[in-house]
Amino acid sequence: MTNEMQDYLPPTPPPPPPPPAEPVGASYSPWSFDPQWGPPSWPSTPQRPNGSSGLRRTALAAFAIICVGAGGGTAWALTTTSASTPSSNGSTLTPGNSNSTGNTPSIGSTNPSTGSISAATVAKIDSALVDITADEAAGNGEVAGTGMIISSNGLVLTNNHVIDDTINIHAQIDGTGTNYTVKVIGYDAKDDVALVQLQGVSNLPTVPIGNSSNVSVGDAITVLGNALGKGGTPAQVSGTITGIGAQITASDDSGDNETLTGMLQVSAAIEPGDSGGAEVDSSGQVIGMTTAGQTSGNPGQETGSTTGFAIPINKAMSIISEIRAGSGTNIHIGNAALLGVAVSVNQPGLDGSTPNCATSEATSGAWVSQVTGNPAASAGVTVCGRITSIGGTTIANNNDLHNAMESFQVGQSVNLTWMDASAVSHSATITLGQATFPD
Repeated sequence: MTNEMQDYLPPTPPPPPPPPAEPVGASYSPWSFDPQWGPPSWPSTPQRPNGSSGLRRTALAAFAIICVGAGGGTAWALTTTSASTPSSNGSTLTPGNSNSTGNTPSIGSTNPSTGSISAATVAKIDSALVDITADEAAGNGEVAGTGMIISSNGLVLTNNHVIDDTINIHAQIDGTGTNYTVKVIGYDAKDDVALVQLQGVSNLPTVPIGNSSNVSVGDAITVLGNALGKGGTPAQVSGTITGIGAQITASDDSGDNETLTGMLQVSAAIEPGDSGGAEVDSSGQVIGMTTAGQTSGNPGQETGSTTGFAIPINKAMSIISEIRAGSGTNIHIGNAALLGVAVSVNQPGLDGSTPNCATSEATSGAWVSQVTGNPAASAGVTVCGRITSIGGTTIANNNDLHNAMESFQVGQSVNLTWMDASAVSHSATITLGQATFPD
């Protein structure tokens, strides 16, 4: 299934002072990079070194915190509606409660660390990191992120949002040299973890896997990744663990959302493109996978910060074990199951787009903006209708449909119910096809 998602082109932001915080609080995003977009500027931030130029932030003002890993150019504006993080002193942070300046209250009493691991250790880990690039399945742009090599035959750990709804996935080891074709082995969309395979490789170095159970608030970390999707030797930045067990709720402009739990919260200047990259402790061990970051302010006028989130490496590797075994509660093997429709968060046509469904009498379900092929086409699903249930799950909106589809496998038979534009209900048993992309 592909979702119809509107391209987001934010306006040029006004000069300072920064915009006030929204009532719902800060927003968090998993990141990769779309060179076609020109989101608003961030405030100036410390320079970030990399292995070639010594700087990694020259293009920072050109990009906002977004994820372009889902079909049609999704801009993940991960709005925290129910996030809380235990602190080192036992208090709890709710990022939805901003102070008068629009900043998120700090967690615990620690300050960002200036410590870093040695250049030799960084170089060793860099040799087991990959820059991931891909095309959006909907043809609206490119994406970029990071991955970590976890086996000598080229298995790579990354975020699901880096590769979901993408085609033509490729990777370069240490951001240089051969551009390898990437095959998706499987993923857990709920926990934002994916396993992919570099094709035609052997005897590769692997990242040193640490133990995230030993992480404490105040620990120094080094973040390595494909910052801003620039490619080349991974960029690095130092920071500090500021919270353990964080929960964030992610939503995008298509209405899809996800809740990520048990996250490590960090104070580090994480950037778009770092998703899937390594968070390394002072002993040179990977203890987390960079996944999300924070902005605040009104849409189109966001300002950045140094608050980020990482999936603990123990959790990520446990999910990878399930993927390799081919089974698990939220595990999907291979590419996505295909329904053959594009859906919209709102009634199609309200924004001037096509089709115009103003005369549709359908009253509930996920709006169908396009029928892209079978099995939906052969079942008789039509545009301006609404899908009301699939596989026994009631569908109220496009997010419900997206979540339901993530649980299905290619070739699975499910019952589909939909309402046409005349509000007549239909039902059919369909066999899901295979998409050319992961979901």
